[in-house]
Amino acid sequence: MTVDRKLPVPRFVAYGALSLIAIAVVAVAALWYRPVLRPGPAIPNQAFALLAPFEGIRLHVFNTGMNRMSWLLVGDARPWRPNPAFVIEHPSRGLVVFDTGLSKAVAEHGEAAYPVPLRYLMESIGRPDRTLDAQMIEAGLDPKAVRFVIISHLHDDHTGRIAAFPDATVIAGPQSGAALADLAPAAQRRVLTFQKTTSLPPFDASVDLFGDGSLQLVAGGGHTAEDVMALVALPDGPALLAGDAIVHRDWLVSDDVQRVPVDPDRAAVVRNQVRALIRGVPRLALFAGHDTPPASAPTREDITLHHADWFALPAWTR
Repeated sequence: MTVDRKLPVPRFVAYGALSLIAIAVVAVAALWYRPVLRPGPAIPNQAFALLAPFEGIRLHVFNTGMNRMSWLLVGDARPWRPNPAFVIEHPSRGLVVFDTGLSKAVAEHGEAAYPVPLRYLMESIGRPDRTLDAQMIEAGLDPKAVRFVIISHLHDDHTGRIAAFPDATVIAGPQSGAALADLAPAAQRRVLTFQKTTSLPPFDASVDLFGDGSLQLVAGGGHTAEDVMALVALPDGPALLAGDAIVHRDWLVSDDVQRVPVDPDRAAVVRNQVRALIRGVPRLALFAGHDTPPASAPTREDITLHHADWFALPAWTR
């Protein structure tokens, strides 16, 4: 008598099949790549009284690696760009992190450490000794002293080192509750809703995080539903930490919102708000989600730019 048995599919075969399916999906998406033009609403030129200078606050700027988007998403214009993270030194609230940069796994294995299909949509280069917490220690900033971690959005290249700040309250934007619980299960967590908040022109919704005017969190919502930007009231002029609501400064000079946003119309609104802000606040320092620091950063006493040469690709390939 013969017994008909179904042999189990080896795990590597199953994973390989899933990868092939993911490749097929993104390949099909590539066939219909085209610009996504959204002019958005016009915002008149005007001066904006954003934040009064807050004495004693300063901004530290780090780069944790380099990314390059797949042509499936952005076409042929895909240079290698920085993956920055930020630390705010607040005179009474201690250390505040905005985005945590690449994870150790990505620093060691590149985009192969990302889940499918993200690993096929972005390339990444990092180094284990250049994660955000490693650079903070080198700079004399204790990761264990961080009291708040603000996440601009929940993509892996912005949340990679949340675990390095176990004593911090983690803050993220709308609709992020479940994902945030998975990322920081043991942490105190706060999910912003931007409901019943006041506007901070040119932005339509904001939260004064500490109630002292030093740090305003601003609603995005185009790149991802949970986008959060941060306005820091530095003594020499405000800084906008934009996350991927403004992926890079070149993104501001075109009406093409590309195929990254989940809500192209909202992405155009936020883009135009930031355009108006730049026109109305001459001393603004704009830090986009993946770009080199503004030209004014190295000359300002309230901004410390760590390892400026690490914002270019050669520092990560030699």
